Amino acid sequence: EGGTTNRHRKSVAVGTRHREIAADVPTPARFVCTAFVLAFGLLATTHAQSLLPPDPIPLDSLTTFRAPGANWQLARGVGGDPRREKALMALPGSGVLINVPSDAAKENLFTAWEHGDVELDLEFLLPVGSNSGIYLQGRYEIQLIDSWGKATPTAGDCGGIYQRWDATRPAGQQGYEGHAPRSNASRAPGLWQQLHVEFTAPRFDATGRKIANARFVRVALNGFVIHENVEVTGPTRGPAFVDEKPTGPIMIQGDHGPIALRSLAVKRARPDQVGVTDVAYSLYRGEFRRIGEYDSQTAARSGGPGPFSPGSIETGGKGALVFRGSIDIPQAGNYAFRLDGAGVSRLMIDGQPVIVPLERTHQPGTAALTAGRHAFRLDVIHTAAGRPRFDLLVEGPGLAPQALTVREPTATPPSARRPLTLPVEARDRVQVLRGFVPFEPRKQLYAASIGSPGGVHYAYDFDTGALLRGWRGSFLDVFEMWDGRGINQLAKPTGPALTFGNKPLVALIEFAQGGGWPDRPESLWSSQGYTLEPDGQPVFRAALADIAVTDRVAAAADGRGLSRRLAFKGRLPDWSAWVLLADAPTIAPQPGGGGWIIGDREWYLDWPADAAQPAVLRSREGRMQLAVPLTNATLETPIAYNIVW
Repeated sequence: EGGTTNRHRKSVAVGTRHREIAADVPTPARFVCTAFVLAFGLLATTHAQSLLPPDPIPLDSLTTFRAPGANWQLARGVGGDPRREKALMALPGSGVLINVPSDAAKENLFTAWEHGDVELDLEFLLPVGSNSGIYLQGRYEIQLIDSWGKATPTAGDCGGIYQRWDATRPAGQQGYEGHAPRSNASRAPGLWQQLHVEFTAPRFDATGRKIANARFVRVALNGFVIHENVEVTGPTRGPAFVDEKPTGPIMIQGDHGPIALRSLAVKRARPDQVGVTDVAYSLYRGEFRRIGEYDSQTAARSGGPGPFSPGSIETGGKGALVFRGSIDIPQAGNYAFRLDGAGVSRLMIDGQPVIVPLERTHQPGTAALTAGRHAFRLDVIHTAAGRPRFDLLVEGPGLAPQALTVREPTATPPSARRPLTLPVEARDRVQVLRGFVPFEPRKQLYAASIGSPGGVHYAYDFDTGALLRGWRGSFLDVFEMWDGRGINQLAKPTGPALTFGNKPLVALIEFAQGGGWPDRPESLWSSQGYTLEPDGQPVFRAALADIAVTDRVAAAADGRGLSRRLAFKGRLPDWSAWVLLADAPTIAPQPGGGGWIIGDREWYLDWPADAAQPAVLRSREGRMQLAVPLTNATLETPIAYNIVW
């Protein structure tokens, strides 16, 4: 550890410069630059996410659906206790679609429109023990079922691409070609879950013969990628249509169990294409750090017009490439542009910046473009020997992402190169790994990641005593801690994660009188490190003035959450002191008691009925805090509760 200090300082400095440069990027009214938001806790994928959001499907009426059955109804939310009861209670209003099946009404639901290639987003909620599914084109099912806590998911579990079925096969072999999610990313019953699907429809020739199978390009459950490039040779079991077509409606299963849905959004792709013409290039040799510093030089080599094929250019070492040409836009709208595989780069369209350079990379962006031809200039600083390897990609209204660059037949596209990883697992004992923890808006420098053999892990912030996030499944990818000189030094969760927050555990405030909860730790607060129990379980220690704090966070006995035990010893401060349990826009009591529902049904906080000290709930400035006062009772009896998601 003694050798890491300088690298830590360098990493902080680099991150600061990065933010300063990004802040100076010009953003003309017609061109809006869009930064990538790092979604930590996701598996590294080979697919670059879309920059243009899908179109929302309003749920203020059922007109977007075809002849909905009586089991489908609109609501403003879900009532009752779906964590423990299979029935769903619809609260009067709209914005949420609820299926309440009965013997008399259990119809599947179909959209009134059809789709081919599609990108779909939705949120769903399942009560305990419920089962449903969503069929792309009414034929290819992603299973939606209560699979919470299952260690090894199958194709029949939540997020699985359901199996095909052939009744003529031998007994026990009728089901085939199912695809299990790569990890169980499902949440506890009664919590809202997120599903993102990128799907390409089967392809047919002019005679109607199928020439390519349907494919799930990417499926993410609760922000975690569970499928990539999964080919489906035909309809899965229980489809609305047994044949295959270029288009079909989305079908939501209504005959198995209750389900609630909201935040539906869809992006349907058309066959239109963006074209490039009259492309020419200029190559400038030398070691350049900034875009444009070579403009006064004479190009070492030029070529074109011809194909937009960067990989065909032999640079002979470090230099800068400048491409000029025209982009043909099929229809007016917002178009997003990104570069995969390039370093410091800039894209100008009609003389305005779209992709903008940063210190070591670039920032993708969007542009509002009219139909027709637009002049472009692309600058790429090349810092390696050999030919450049990058793709310029575009997407637009109703257009799936496509490459504008022409790739050599043998070249692997940058977006398909799987990043290197260095996995760490907690197989036989609890693991404590010190390292920078990825967290928005900035990584946490004084933190640790703790993994358990039971597959429930968390990240802890020493500065604040806060639980940053919890996750299940695989533990960490530490490749960035060791790659090169370890600039980022990030210990990345590799399982499905839930972010909690980083507000200080203890604050000196007049809580009951409405004092705001601070974003920074008290000046009297200091971390005292941690001790290890025989199995490696850490117990974190801190001090608040004359109070000693011990904080033990461990995987719950049932493997479905975290158990936390906070103990306080010493002399109370003169000022009112409080311990933060949860901070969220909304916090509501669980039906029947036993704790609270945190956020918009994001996670549960289970509170013991015999707690020595009551928790207090208050609202301030659009947020709610759940906290316990530090009193003599707190000094005598620890605070203990469970976090469940």
